[in-house]
Amino acid sequence: MTMRNRGFTLVEVLVSMMILGIGTVALSALLLRSARQATAASAVVYQNAALSSEVGRLGAMPFASLAAGTTCVNVTTGPFLHTRCAVITAVSAKVFRVTVTVTPTGATQLTPQSSSFERTIAGTSNGTNPLNTP
Repeated sequence: MTMRNRGFTLVEVLVSMMILGIGTVALSALLLRSARQATAASAVVYQNAALSSEVGRLGAMPFASLAAGTTCVNVTTGPFLHTRCAVITAVSAKVFRVTVTVTPTGATQLTPQSSSFERTIAGTSNGTNPLNTP
């Protein structure tokens, strides 16, 4: 008597399901790691955007509007919770040093980032533009 094979045996089905399960667990771990890295990358982008925005705002302000001192703002809404501080130091009557620091306040592993630049006012002490001198 010969026996014809029709379909799969129970052992074959169990082995194939076990292999499929192990592959699914490995892929889910990879997906979880990818999601965490994407979240961390997104947080860095938000932090850089907040820092760049504040530096741009202070860089565009008229020189006369800058006042020496420290100003801090707590941002408690939106996708990136942080504290943004601007420290303006008068180096001389015509030069201000501006330092902007963005410190994340949410549950994140990010460290505070800062950027410094100097603002100067054009002209000389007598009010003329030094570029117009002969």
